[in-house]
Amino acid sequence: MGCISRARYRSQIVEALWPPAQYCAIGRPLWTEAAWFDHCAKYHGFTSTSGASGVGPVWPVRPGRGAVTSPVWKIHRNGLFWLLVAFAGVIVLHADHLPSWILLAASVATIWRIQLYRSAWRPPSRLIKTGLLGLCLAGLVVEYGSPVGLEPMVALLVSAYLLKLLEMHHRRDAYLVVFLAFFITALDALFDQSIGNTLYIIGCLSLVLAALLGLHGSDADGGQLRPLGKAMAIMAQALPLMLLLFIFMPRLGALWSVPMQQQSAKTGVTDTMSPGDFSRLGRSGELAFRVSFEGAIPSQQNLYWRGLVLAEFDGRTWSRSPLSRFQDSGLVQWYGEPPKSWDQLIERKGEPLTFSVVIEPTQQRWLYALDTPKPDSEGVGLTRDYRLISAYPLRSKKQYRVNSWPEHRLEPQGLAPQHRTVYLQLPEEFNPRTRELASRWRKTVSDDLELVSRVLTLYSSEFVYTLQPPLLGKHSVDEFLFDSQRGFCEHFAGSFVFFMRAAGIPARVVAGYQGGERHPDDYLVVRQYDAHAWAEIWLEGRGWIRVDPTAVVAPQRIEQDLQSVLGSETDFLADSPVSLVRFRHIGWLNQLRLQIESLNYNWALWVLGYDQIQTAFLRNLLGDNSLWRIALALTGVGGGLLLLLGFWILLPRRSERSRNQLDREFLRLCQKLEKAGFPRQVGEGPRDYAQRVAESKPEVARELIDVTRMYETMRYAGETPDARTLARTIRSLRINRSG
Repeated sequence: MGCISRARYRSQIVEALWPPAQYCAIGRPLWTEAAWFDHCAKYHGFTSTSGASGVGPVWPVRPGRGAVTSPVWKIHRNGLFWLLVAFAGVIVLHADHLPSWILLAASVATIWRIQLYRSAWRPPSRLIKTGLLGLCLAGLVVEYGSPVGLEPMVALLVSAYLLKLLEMHHRRDAYLVVFLAFFITALDALFDQSIGNTLYIIGCLSLVLAALLGLHGSDADGGQLRPLGKAMAIMAQALPLMLLLFIFMPRLGALWSVPMQQQSAKTGVTDTMSPGDFSRLGRSGELAFRVSFEGAIPSQQNLYWRGLVLAEFDGRTWSRSPLSRFQDSGLVQWYGEPPKSWDQLIERKGEPLTFSVVIEPTQQRWLYALDTPKPDSEGVGLTRDYRLISAYPLRSKKQYRVNSWPEHRLEPQGLAPQHRTVYLQLPEEFNPRTRELASRWRKTVSDDLELVSRVLTLYSSEFVYTLQPPLLGKHSVDEFLFDSQRGFCEHFAGSFVFFMRAAGIPARVVAGYQGGERHPDDYLVVRQYDAHAWAEIWLEGRGWIRVDPTAVVAPQRIEQDLQSVLGSETDFLADSPVSLVRFRHIGWLNQLRLQIESLNYNWALWVLGYDQIQTAFLRNLLGDNSLWRIALALTGVGGGLLLLLGFWILLPRRSERSRNQLDREFLRLCQKLEKAGFPRQVGEGPRDYAQRVAESKPEVARELIDVTRMYETMRYAGETPDARTLARTIRSLRINRSG
């Protein structure tokens, strides 16, 4: 334990912690030296000495918290700067799925932290910190309700992150802030794995690493950007190891599943349909899914992406029938299973279309495919109403492969009685005018197809296709058919199915997407504004056939896309004002958009195809990728890495131990010379010390110079340390006491 005077203790504290901005806006000092010392004593954990002056009694200096000779707890300016920069980067990274009040709280915490550094504001008291914690917890309860879910957990971590930044006093607090930042940054990959977001995550990790390096340095260690340069160098050095682990490390399944909040589900087709639902999707340019075909892409008018079958109607909203919901749980033909009995009701003809779909996360289970699909991927099943579902909700991008038969007949032999009841169901006391017209027309036609043709002729003569339909009341079908005659696809499909059921023809609504944009790289891009609804009716001897009333009202919508028909309406892409799809007519912007789209798609394929890439690499490397050869290769690589790691860790320690032994032997030489009457002076180097003693003791001058040179060579010149030889040489040196 060392000792320093009280005045020296105080001066070192003030020098170590004196704020960099000592003057406020009006030019007066914010702190006197005594007041600043008391402030530091309160918030940094050492004893206050207000009023002490002069030399006074000596004070002990203990290592650790409060040691002034080496203020290890001090947060340097450079470290704090990069902490704040990293904090801003992490908050922006999560901004799209955090409540707005957390973003506001993060801004307040940043300003408060800067003002603390400038000594303009005082740290928050315990009461204020407790109140802020309570407000954050209350806000999370109000925002999310249940704490179970990925988004509330991330929001809780971010709240703890900003509160810890606010109360940070010592370097160990800063380390906790850094480790929180690393963890929160990595969590964003659970929300978005696009190439742009991945690059941003890497940038944030570099900033957090720069903050960690800044905490270990001092303000005198190079310029402001030095920690960032070191961080980027470390990231570059880690790249080969990352690639090696990517190839050889097997992907492990999750040990548990964390649900996403239902309100966080992205824009997309839902399992209900009311007037206005699909027209709202026409306002969004968000990506729905991409499709790659093995062969030519079918014509635009044949691209009906089946997703949901809606059979139950309550007078305003179409929804899945209880039978359909039950099919998701039990009557599902999963990939690899033997065909169900109802699979024989499908007559597939001709060659199938084979394609691969990469769908965006929807938090739902239903998938999209062309008629009539059969899954060709694990975890995908075919339901009784001939649509695809996933075994689990889509919380991230999913790739699946499908075979579809455009030429087919569904249940041509007949409908089961319970199915006929479901597909003829209509609510009582709704839409009397439509019921009356359907009954009257039914009596005047010779067959079902003639009735269908007559209804479609009605649509084509007087109806308008628009994204801005008027609001409808209780009798929505009546008001649409007889009054407004303006609507979007859900109005046409819903009213047509109602009319068919009122006329005694089994019918249902099918929801999904229609069309898609053909990319120059020969794949299809389907966006939310491609969402579409159409009808299916059952005819004796023909089974279920598709009827799309929208096609007779706005044929360009089916043959081209929505933009070609309604691109001039103000509601088109109103929810995506900065979408590059808006500027497809500008050549260079459209080329840029297509290049970005291609880059994102190939990145998604690379990430989703991790297992295939890994298997192909090992097969090329090892030939036959049998289990024992792969295990042998992994064991060899793992053993080699562990061996290199052992050398990397142990060799420096061995060298350090040898240097410590050399220092101990030289200290024994100094003690021997001190006993002979030649104490070492403060700041005197080994060579100068030996030269001074040699001048007074010429009889041992050569031996003393030689042993000192031996120590310097072993200690500083890089020669292999040999403490035993040095110890023997020092022991053989005989020096008589001077005088």
